[in-house]
Amino acid sequence: MAEKVDYAALKKGGFMRQKQKGCFSLRLAVVGGNLTAENIKTVAEVAEKYGHGYVHMTSRQGIEIPFIKVEDIYEVKEELAKGGVGTGVCGPRVRTITACQGAAICPSGCIDTYTLAKELDARYFGRELPHKFKLNKIAARWPAKAVTQFFFS
Repeated sequence: MAEKVDYAALKKGGFMRQKQKGCFSLRLAVVGGNLTAENIKTVAEVAEKYGHGYVHMTSRQGIEIPFIKVEDIYEVKEELAKGGVGTGVCGPRVRTITACQGAAICPSGCIDTYTLAKELDARYFGRELPHKFKLNKIAARWPAKAVTQFFFS
């Protein structure tokens, strides 16, 4: 007999059901929109092997790999983890933090937004809430002071 699929647990771990039976689109954790070249190679290899070679870039600086079969989920997670790539979340949880490039790269940046995004993500990512919660852009210009005061005061 086939193993029963816990769709709620899969969704919590970033796997969203597709209209194609037995297929999922996997949301990846891309903190502050930053990945290394090695991370991207890993994503490409996993997408080629398990996702029909497709990768979807989201509007929130994320990546999704569609067409992952239910029976390949554990191998996909393992191969991504070996390449330093984590899975995202879906449902009523704190989503991956997005950020602009900040002072490290942007000429008008005034704070290190990537470090701030990593700190916020480490503290809040995946927390259960009554509804999904997104910390969108962490500004590098004048709103940065307000963002910093809001989270750290």
